[in-house]
Amino acid sequence: MEQIKKLVTAQPVLRYYDVNEEVTVQCDASEKGLGATLMQQGQPVAFASRTLSPTEQRYAQIEKECLAIVFGCQKFDQYLHGKNLIKIESDHKPLESIFKKPLLGAPKRLQRMMLQLQKYNLNVTYKKGSQIYIADFLSRAPLSKTQVKPETPDYEIFSIYADNAFCKELEQINFAEYLRVSDIHLQQIQHHTERDEALQSLKTTVLSGWPDQKERVPICIRDYWGFRDEITIQNGILYKGHRVIIPKTLCPEMIARIHSSHLGIDACLRKAKDVLFWPHMGPEIIEAIKDCDTCNEYLRKQTKEPLMTHKLPTLPWSKLGMDLFSLPGQDYLIIIDYYSDFWEIDAISDTTSKTIIECCKVHFSRHGIPDTVITDNGPQFVSSEFTHFSRNWEFEHLTSSPYHSQSNGKAEAAVKIAKTIIKKAKRDGKDLWKAILDWRNTPTEGTNSSPVQRLMSRRTRTLLPTAQKLLFPKVIEGVVDQLTERRRKAKAFYDRGAKELPELDIGQTVRMQPSPAALDGRWRKGICLEKVAPRSYIVEADGHLYRRNRKFLRSTNETSDANASAEATPITECSDGIPDQTSPTDPEVEANVENNDTTSSPRCTRTRVIKTPARYK
Repeated sequence: MEQIKKLVTAQPVLRYYDVNEEVTVQCDASEKGLGATLMQQGQPVAFASRTLSPTEQRYAQIEKECLAIVFGCQKFDQYLHGKNLIKIESDHKPLESIFKKPLLGAPKRLQRMMLQLQKYNLNVTYKKGSQIYIADFLSRAPLSKTQVKPETPDYEIFSIYADNAFCKELEQINFAEYLRVSDIHLQQIQHHTERDEALQSLKTTVLSGWPDQKERVPICIRDYWGFRDEITIQNGILYKGHRVIIPKTLCPEMIARIHSSHLGIDACLRKAKDVLFWPHMGPEIIEAIKDCDTCNEYLRKQTKEPLMTHKLPTLPWSKLGMDLFSLPGQDYLIIIDYYSDFWEIDAISDTTSKTIIECCKVHFSRHGIPDTVITDNGPQFVSSEFTHFSRNWEFEHLTSSPYHSQSNGKAEAAVKIAKTIIKKAKRDGKDLWKAILDWRNTPTEGTNSSPVQRLMSRRTRTLLPTAQKLLFPKVIEGVVDQLTERRRKAKAFYDRGAKELPELDIGQTVRMQPSPAALDGRWRKGICLEKVAPRSYIVEADGHLYRRNRKFLRSTNETSDANASAEATPITECSDGIPDQTSPTDPEVEANVENNDTTSSPRCTRTRVIKTPARYK
């Protein structure tokens, strides 16, 4: 023994400390003790070791390794205090990354240890255990804790007491104190953790230390590899930082608690990530919320889709849009030409199909029969009388989805302009038809011609002094190119923030957005039966058939309450009625932008027989 002491203290083993040279502290921890070596130029300057207390022996391996660094720095404080840079070598690789993270990101006990080291400028690096054999040996054959003895010098007494007080403080850190949970639920988590095979394997790995390679980790806990430096254990409960790791058997209960207030996906994820953790927690919570009937009944509106435009006509009065609107005491019919933006307006006594048809005949006899007429699904436009009129006069009639006025955007934009002109003329006591005449002769923004020029190839005389030469007929060139450019700009503006929604499958369960008149605001469950236009579907819900635009339908993982009924009531709620609101976009832009959500009349083609319910016979 005396010979060993001489060898250890001989000149080739220990060297004198040089204040001008770099300092390296090698630290290691075993199941029973801590070891540290102060090195300069590859030679030891001082050694230190101590035994772990029973409480410290139950620390996670990362906590033991960090405690070894604290022990070494405190033991060699007289050498390290004030040094510009101190290199720390440890065989526990996760420490290398955790010392680079913010202090608040570390678990409580590690956080307290790192706080104790703030007075040192440390650079923690990883080194294999076989290369720090002195510290490794000292940790496996440690000395007992230093006790105050009568012969202990006064300057060491304070250091011993301070070290003991710090160790006692670490032992008293209780993660459960930071959990807002009752003792019963805490015991429940402990109970389920003990019976979870994966967490028991994780517990063993945390206490004994992680392997150097992910392939050597048991498959059941490889999901924890990426944040192994954050995992600790206390009183049988595992923690990832400050968050409790939940056993698999408790996950459904935790999801139910997280979603008990139906706060929505984003809010529930934020709530869960603040206090809980288990692998794949996010996707499991999202899946559970998507299956929640309550949340599916009260969904938010979907984001708008990229704009789809009608095919631009190449001739005046070839494609028309029609719509009805009301002002106090009077109903109006407006007909607009897609090519020229020229519109005709009629004050009508009623909104029946007969009245609409008579107005159309007057304008068609003046300007000619169009190729296509686009309307909403108002009852006066989808009646058999109007269908007969379209067939007799040989034009194609297209209708838009209910509650999706954007599909008939050209007519909606004309309604906005007409309403403004009528209100201002009435307010000022001026002749309405003079105001309409002036508007028709005003060049459209983005073009060099007015609506009447594009329709009639000439200006019409107004009250403004106009040279006779300007009233001569002249075909306007480049109209299609100008309108195409306007559409391109309008689409680029509209598509900002838009997102394409995936197509729905036939037979898929969906939720249908409530109509503006619905008071309960519930999204009803239904089945997608048929696609009748690029973004328009026939849906069966509550025994009725509805036609809806894709943005009013949300796909869901739910199962339908019943299969599609062969006795479903014919399409209902297909009428927008007389629209009270119009699209909020600029009329000059909207005038050339419409969403392609129209389909020819009749509205849909069915391959199955629909029987009329007895109450309608």
